[in-house]
Amino acid sequence: MIVSGPKLLGPIARRLLRPDRWKDKYPTWPDYAKELDALLDFADEQGRLLHFMPRFESKAAQRDEALDELRVAYWLHQSGFPVVQWEPPGLDGRVGEYLISVPERKNVFVEVKSPGWEGGLSDDERKAGRAQQPKYGRDEGGAVGNWIPLQKCIERAYTKFDPVQPNLLIVADDFHFGLYDCLDHVELGLYNTEKGYGMVGYFTSPAFENLGGVGVFRAFIGDRGVENEFRVFCNPFALPTAKLPSSILKLNEKAVRATHMGIMTHSPESSG
Repeated sequence: MIVSGPKLLGPIARRLLRPDRWKDKYPTWPDYAKELDALLDFADEQGRLLHFMPRFESKAAQRDEALDELRVAYWLHQSGFPVVQWEPPGLDGRVGEYLISVPERKNVFVEVKSPGWEGGLSDDERKAGRAQQPKYGRDEGGAVGNWIPLQKCIERAYTKFDPVQPNLLIVADDFHFGLYDCLDHVELGLYNTEKGYGMVGYFTSPAFENLGGVGVFRAFIGDRGVENEFRVFCNPFALPTAKLPSSILKLNEKAVRATHMGIMTHSPESSG
């Protein structure tokens, strides 16, 4: 018998979570179950377990958003960029995901966006209940223009970015055809100046000068378990105070890392 869904959960997740509202097969594979235990352990170390547990127990969309926020934080931490503040205030008091410390002895404000495939559905598809069906349907196809949802992510996040500090937007998407699979679309959305595409890249003028850069992140099962890929794109028109430190740009040189390696030996205790 093939085991899937909550029956696959590891010992930490089984003790802490009540996945009653999950209607999909997550974690689907044992490697994702191991990763979830590592992320819960990390959240406990960071004093954020009570914040994340209700979100993990929510519906799939909210669960996956929380999962990506924690995945990115854990990967940055493992890469030498520890979180020094969670939910930091940005411009006009708007809250981001976290501040990370960089070797240049400054902090970088990070916002994480996790747009899903459901956002690309038409009104007719939504009315027909497509959003409640599995991500991959039969006989589905069509053109892909992922620079459009990428630019929407920038627009939605931009009001948070205070120009007096370095700012980084990280997009961890769940599109049918992921951003990391079409990095040329990311480049178009940021740097395009050709009229043939009907749009102008957002990093071709000072229009988004408060944003130092955009990172594209994804998790996948590789040879070492759950691994991450990351690519950062800097904004050449960013204000000097908002530009990304060079150490962040060097993350492009080490884009893949196993995430569930280094799982702690202790287990977080349930607070409820």
